[in-house]
Amino acid sequence: MGSSQHFTSRVAPFALALGLAISAVGGVTPARAGSPSTPSTPTPVDAAASAAGWVSIQVGADSTLGAGSLADAIFTFAAAGVGGTAAADALTKLAAKTDAYAGYGGTLKPGEIAKILLAVHVAGGNPNAFAGHDLEADLRGLLVTSGPDTGHFTGATVYGQAVAILALATTTGGVPAGTAAWLVGPKCADGSYPFDIGWCDPTNFDVDTTAMVLQAFLAAGDAADAGTATASLVALQAVDGSFTSYGTNTSTTAAAAQALRAAGESAAADAAAAWLVGKQYGCDVAAADQGAFPYSDSYAGVLIYSTTQAALGLGAPRLDLLSLEGATADAPVLSCVGLPAPSLPTVPPTDMATASQTSQPGSGSVALFGALLLAMVSVLVLSRRVEPRR
Repeated sequence: MGSSQHFTSRVAPFALALGLAISAVGGVTPARAGSPSTPSTPTPVDAAASAAGWVSIQVGADSTLGAGSLADAIFTFAAAGVGGTAAADALTKLAAKTDAYAGYGGTLKPGEIAKILLAVHVAGGNPNAFAGHDLEADLRGLLVTSGPDTGHFTGATVYGQAVAILALATTTGGVPAGTAAWLVGPKCADGSYPFDIGWCDPTNFDVDTTAMVLQAFLAAGDAADAGTATASLVALQAVDGSFTSYGTNTSTTAAAAQALRAAGESAAADAAAAWLVGKQYGCDVAAADQGAFPYSDSYAGVLIYSTTQAALGLGAPRLDLLSLEGATADAPVLSCVGLPAPSLPTVPPTDMATASQTSQPGSGSVALFGALLLAMVSVLVLSRRVEPRR
């Protein structure tokens, strides 16, 4: 018998005995996202609801949230179908910050006006009379109607142009002619779309902008260009369901998931959503962060940003199709009350002194220690029985 076979014959009985011992006392359930009544692995619906609950707390407690974050919060509540009360609060606060955010009193910003218009629409407000402005008229007034830039909203980035198309898709006047066609011009050689004109980066595919442009093409009824953008996104999805743009992160993955779902790529969108669920902060972090989404594994980032973005990747439709109609008034906050304690160390204490320092006395810990002791005794007996012949 070779050395590897010898090692296996000695270890196998230990593994078997140890497994039996642990199963005899029951495993210790690790901390998880969700309340005691939810599955060990939350569904995208669970994750979206608890994310909305976390966002509702931020909206109510943080008066410094910017207009963009308040609009994103409204989108989050609509995506989860909860938080109607918090959404109304966010809309009120958004009205007070509209002028500074959208450039009123200076140079109007089409992308920002469009985002506010979308948020007002989603929340059930009147975009034609919000914060003293007719947002639709102001946005349409920025449209170039002649010359080489026909179809472009003056001052809009590629990303902002896409948001403007989505915003006007919610109005009775619909998407203006030529606005989707203008988007094709800045397309990069690899089929992706840059955040702004001339920003094509051959070393990095801008998934976030490409995903927003895809939504805009769909809203404008441009099936051909939507198909091209869809194919480019599908090709970039990692095996684990995630997407990378300047690093793998929740915001980018969510943007792709929402766009792909709108394009009918349900399998790809579901895979991305499943990856997102696994990144949500659960009961093993500080209470203030439970339910939020970090930007990435190595960088938490600004949680209000990454959480509102992530929520849209968990099953939300296109931005122009979001609605708070039928949403519950409250948003459920992730509850960790009554959950089991975090898992015990995977390596058992080596002596009783260590054991007394790392665990509280109780029937569960005594039973576990006894079972492990039994496992080690079993090893000695079984190992002799399988000792190889010389």
